[in-house]
Amino acid sequence: MRTFTFAVGLAVAVSTPLRSSATPSAPASLPLSLVADLPLPGGASRFDYQWLDADQRRLYMAHLGDGSLLVFDLEGQRVIQEVPHLPSVHGVVLAPDLHLVLTTATASKSLALIDDSSLEVKARVPAGEYPNGLAYDPDSGRAFISNNSGPGIAVVDVKTARSLPSIDIGGGAGNTQYDTESRHVLAAVHGLPVLVDIDPVKSAISGRIKLRDVSSCHGLLVASKQRLAFAACHGATPRLVVVDLRERRQTATLPLPAGIDVLAFDPSLLRLYGASETGTVVVFDVDAARGVTERGRGFVGPNAHTVAVDPVSHRVYFPLADVRGHPVLRVMNP
Repeated sequence: MRTFTFAVGLAVAVSTPLRSSATPSAPASLPLSLVADLPLPGGASRFDYQWLDADQRRLYMAHLGDGSLLVFDLEGQRVIQEVPHLPSVHGVVLAPDLHLVLTTATASKSLALIDDSSLEVKARVPAGEYPNGLAYDPDSGRAFISNNSGPGIAVVDVKTARSLPSIDIGGGAGNTQYDTESRHVLAAVHGLPVLVDIDPVKSAISGRIKLRDVSSCHGLLVASKQRLAFAACHGATPRLVVVDLRERRQTATLPLPAGIDVLAFDPSLLRLYGASETGTVVVFDVDAARGVTERGRGFVGPNAHTVAVDPVSHRVYFPLADVRGHPVLRVMNP
């Protein structure tokens, strides 16, 4: 584990000229403005999922290409630690009741349990053939890990650090998301137009929500308070599917830029962000009637595959793999 005491501050501020290939689009098309580019440790390689802890004011970034987890202080705007030896790390979520950070180390087919204070790996548990995204249920103390291949959902008892029987969802899984209202887990299924509803206490499928106009979904986000789910799907063209979780049915289908995967939601501004490997980001508004409309889209930066939003400051965070040969955290305001 490497500890960073330097402040990354506003190392590359708004006034610093950037190459055109790395410059965000004009505000007319993209409803975001650049705050700063902050240097990140490690090589110029791919990032995957993030997890923002609004209470403890931390942002966790899976630096997939480096096999490390970066821990970023939201108040100080600096990296405070890097947790290494997480080969091909993809997913990251918190288990706050157990004071753990959970990450999927895909190359070692395992789930890493990291102490949220010392930031040391406490255990590594087998988690399927291709562990990717994950969700944590505090009632059962279990993690539900999406696998791109195999039965779909690997299950780990986090309290005892042991694997439990997997859940066959009919194919590989896209992302998994925990719904704080229903206290269930939702999963996208590769190759099928369906979202699977999992009862985490029973560790079993409790229902399915059929989707239309798409053939498969991967990216998934649950806005629990709004009783909505958003899925980044494929069909004839990339589509955003909106699901009403009260009525358990699809209510809208909207066009997406190519390659949208990771989604993030600001519950105060009622704004949904979608990021893609191409660098194009799309922004949607959710109105009081829970209708969804596109607000704008545009180029944020090279390899803007992942996005996180701070519900306190409303700042939006994009770790970029390679800006002038180095990884950068691009910070933007709505």
